[in-house]
Amino acid sequence: MEKMSTVLTIVLPVLSALALGWFSRRRKLLDESAVEGKTLVMRFMLPAVLLQAFYQIEFSANLLLIAACMFLCCMAGLGLGAILSRIYKGDGRLLPFLTCGFEAGMMGYGLYAMLFPPIQTYNFAMVDLGQVLFVFTVYSALLNRQKSISGRQTLRLMVTSPVFLAIAVGIVLSASGLGRLLQESGAGVPFDSALRYIGAPTGMLMIFVVGYQLVWSRPSLKAALLTVALRTVIMGVLCVSVLLVLRILLPMEPPLFWAVVLMFTLPAPFVLPIFSGDEAQKGYVATTLSVGTLLSIGLFAVISMLQ
Repeated sequence: MEKMSTVLTIVLPVLSALALGWFSRRRKLLDESAVEGKTLVMRFMLPAVLLQAFYQIEFSANLLLIAACMFLCCMAGLGLGAILSRIYKGDGRLLPFLTCGFEAGMMGYGLYAMLFPPIQTYNFAMVDLGQVLFVFTVYSALLNRQKSISGRQTLRLMVTSPVFLAIAVGIVLSASGLGRLLQESGAGVPFDSALRYIGAPTGMLMIFVVGYQLVWSRPSLKAALLTVALRTVIMGVLCVSVLLVLRILLPMEPPLFWAVVLMFTLPAPFVLPIFSGDEAQKGYVATTLSVGTLLSIGLFAVISMLQ
């Protein structure tokens, strides 16, 4: 009974925020322009969370190992998706983009914060680094090519992204030792306090917007379920592979272990519908991401029982 109460304490806030977002769209309590909280999250709140997490990371061989593993996993997911797209019955042009990458920004950090205190967020950030590099380089470049966006434009969009800048500044502070000096100085506590205050609403707003964006297209549901099933199998194999490698090469404390597991339960990046073509393709991608999101929440509930 006590365990169930603990699980509900973790899961119920997530389900409540998700339901509120979905209900707001369903009942038209808020329109698209009103849900620009996503912009607020991505430009201010999430960068604050990321800066705090990354500047506290110990820049070491372990970090590079984890980042390399995650980057290679994303590449493997992309490659497997490309192979499957050739035998996929239907329009499989975007299938490779649905079998790689993770929505860590709008979902991952919010869910991880429900499992562990803020001081442990750097574990999820370490796991996130490799996939961030993949999304901002290979993933973005391939998607932008479909929209005829040049490499120069892609690079400019990347380096001006608040999320990318927050991660870059955090890594520079960590690698140079300035982050540790900041933590040990008198300014460290106020600085962390300010970042925590700015980032505090991030989790709720993230999940609320995710709930608002849940979209269902009945004609696309069968294809979406198949795609989510394929992604789940691929991610399951890759997750086990990464855990085996990391367990051999470095100590795996519970916060890091569950950071890896949680990452592999997340859906594909939510930016993908922007690059969809006709209405049928948009319906397929949106429905796939919605099904993947609900599956991710269900797996999160399982994780909360196990960790």
